[in-house]
Amino acid sequence: MTDMNQNDDTASDVMNDVGEWVLLGKSELADAKRLQSALEERGVRLSLVNDPAACTTKTCKPTVDVFARPMDLPQVREFLDQERTKLYDGLSVDAQLLEEVYDPEKETARCPACGTTFSTQATECPDCGLAFA
Repeated sequence: MTDMNQNDDTASDVMNDVGEWVLLGKSELADAKRLQSALEERGVRLSLVNDPAACTTKTCKPTVDVFARPMDLPQVREFLDQERTKLYDGLSVDAQLLEEVYDPEKETARCPACGTTFSTQATECPDCGLAFA
């Protein structure tokens, strides 16, 4: 394993170097670097630890383990909450649509994604394109 910040150190070297770290999770390298950069602007240091054995083909996307110091967890949480709010801003969920089931035995169906009512002779919503089998 290597720390993406410190060339060829092992994960244990990274942890011993700066004290106790908390694993936040795994992420694709590009997403982890974006998160790392954004949090560095707020004074929070993340450590990205790569396991070269996890990506052994030319087509796989490298992933890293993302670590933060315990004292930085409130700032990390606040940043991620803000990112999630931006991502979902303006979106609404209709709980009734979530309960819709495509039944080919019925004459019509209601799309659980967009709410459009359509004939069950179609296997795709004519409005949003959601496919039904």
